[in-house]
Amino acid sequence: MSADDRERARSRFVEQFAMVLNDAGMQRMPARVFAYVLASDADSHTATQLADGLQVSPAAISGAVRPLIDMGVLVRERVAGDRSDHYRVYSDDVWSTIIDRQEPMFRHIDVQLTNGLDVLEPGPGRRRVGETREFYRFMYSQIGTLTARWRAHRAEVTASPEPARAVSGE
Repeated sequence: MSADDRERARSRFVEQFAMVLNDAGMQRMPARVFAYVLASDADSHTATQLADGLQVSPAAISGAVRPLIDMGVLVRERVAGDRSDHYRVYSDDVWSTIIDRQEPMFRHIDVQLTNGLDVLEPGPGRRRVGETREFYRFMYSQIGTLTARWRAHRAEVTASPEPARAVSGE
């Protein structure tokens, strides 16, 4: 496969994965930037490099990196002697980082659902809100265990020279 063919294949992957992230709730441009940075072999990118790679304006990149930095998946940094900001994936283990940063959201959801239980009269609505709170409490209680299991699994699969293969659900 030629270098041009590999680049076209990578670009197709970036766009397809970005569509999956978009379908899962991430805004379109941040999804494209994240997919691009994730799939890139470069350690970091300037906004100009991201714009060139995604064939968009630098202004589109500026708006796209902000939510990714806020989510904690990208970091903006300066390189000595360079006037441009550089963006890189926060951590090689970006998925643990994403999960670890969900704690404030879980606490906020718990507070809001508890407040709802305090004001709702007994009935189906209160029961559903209570069950929702218990679901989130259960999920939150499993994060530490799940993250530890992921890190052990990650260490196992990254010891192999081949990337892990997707398992078909069929």
